[in-house]
Amino acid sequence: MTALLSSLGSAVLGPYLSLWLKTAGLSFLEIGLVQGVSEIVQLLTDFPTGGFADRYGRVKTYAAGSALFGTGILVIALSGNLPMILLGSAMTGLGAALVSGTMIPWLYDSLGDGSRVKDVLGRVRALSGPVRFAGGLSAGYLASLAPNLPVLAAGVLSIASALTAYLMLPDNYGTRKKSYVEVLREGLRELRSNRAIHLLLAASFLLSFSARAFFTFWMILLSSRGLPETYMGLLFALMVLSTSGGALISKKISPTPRALAALTALWGLGIFLLGIMENLALSVFLLFAIEVTLGARFPVMAVVKNGFIPSETRSTVNSAMSTISSGFMAAANIFVGALVSFFGLEVAYETAGILALASALPLLLLSKFNQG
Repeated sequence: MTALLSSLGSAVLGPYLSLWLKTAGLSFLEIGLVQGVSEIVQLLTDFPTGGFADRYGRVKTYAAGSALFGTGILVIALSGNLPMILLGSAMTGLGAALVSGTMIPWLYDSLGDGSRVKDVLGRVRALSGPVRFAGGLSAGYLASLAPNLPVLAAGVLSIASALTAYLMLPDNYGTRKKSYVEVLREGLRELRSNRAIHLLLAASFLLSFSARAFFTFWMILLSSRGLPETYMGLLFALMVLSTSGGALISKKISPTPRALAALTALWGLGIFLLGIMENLALSVFLLFAIEVTLGARFPVMAVVKNGFIPSETRSTVNSAMSTISSGFMAAANIFVGALVSFFGLEVAYETAGILALASALPLLLLSKFNQG
C-alpha cells in the first residue's frame, strides 16, 4: 500500500507539474530553476539523511520524507508566485532525500531473506504498472477540470503514503547504540573499504550513460523512424504496463550477481540493437523488450546490492550511493547530449548499449564476494 500510493502519486504528477508552472505564469527559465532547486537540495542532503534512517528508524524517516515531499507539492499547487514555489521545490528535494535509502533496507531487514525480498519487490513492481496506467488516465481527467488538480492530488497521495507507512509498518533500525555522527562515519568507512560497493558503483557509472540515452531520447528516436506523435501517449502507457511483465518474470530468477549481470547485459544488448535497427516495428519491439528487462532487473538489483551492505549502515550507504549516482547522471546528461549533437541518435544508442554491456563485467565479479 505504501509503495503503490507513492507510485500512483508519481504517475498523477507526471508532466502536469511543468504544465501547471507554465499556467501559473512562470517562464521556461523559471521552471528549470524550480526543478533545479529540488535536485540540488536532494543531492546535498541525500547522504546525511540516510544516517537518520539507520539511527532513528527507517519507517519514521520515510514517513517524514514522504509527508514533506507531499507538503512541498501542495505548496507549489496552491501558490502563484515564484518565491513560494521555490520554497515548495526545496521541500520536495529534502523530502526525496529523506525517502531515499529507507524502504528497501527496511524490507531487507524486516524479512531477512533475499528471495522473499525479491518476491515482494516483484509483486510491487507488477502491480505498479496498472496503478501508474490508471494514474495517468486519472490525471488527464483532473487536468481538464483545473490545471493544478493533478499536482494537488499527487501531494495528497504522497502524504497518504507517509501515513500508511507510519501507522501500519513496524519500524526497524540499523543501530540504536551509536550516535548519528558515528553512523555517518561508519557509512563513509564502508564506502571506502567495501570492494563490492566499488564494483556496484563502477557498474552504476557505466549504466548512467545507457539510462540517459534511453529515457531521454526514445520518443525522438521512434519519431525519426516514422511513429506518429499521436501514438506516443498510448505507447508510453503500454510501456509502463510492460514493466509489470518483467517483474513477474523476476519471480523465477535467483537474486545472484550472475543473474544481475545477465539481465544487465540483456538490457545493454537491447539498447545497442535499438541504435542499429532502423525498422519501426523492430524498434517498438526492442523498446518493450528493454522495459520488460528493466522490470525483471529492479528486484534482483535491489536484493544483490543490499546483500553486500551491512545492516548497521544499510540506509546510510544506500543514500550515499544514490548521491554518487546522481553525479554520474549529471555527467551522463552532458556526454549523451554532446554525442547526439555531434554524431546522431543512433551512435548515442550504440555507445550506450556497449557501455551497458561493459557494466555487466563488474557485476559478474561480485560473485567473488560473500553476501550477508
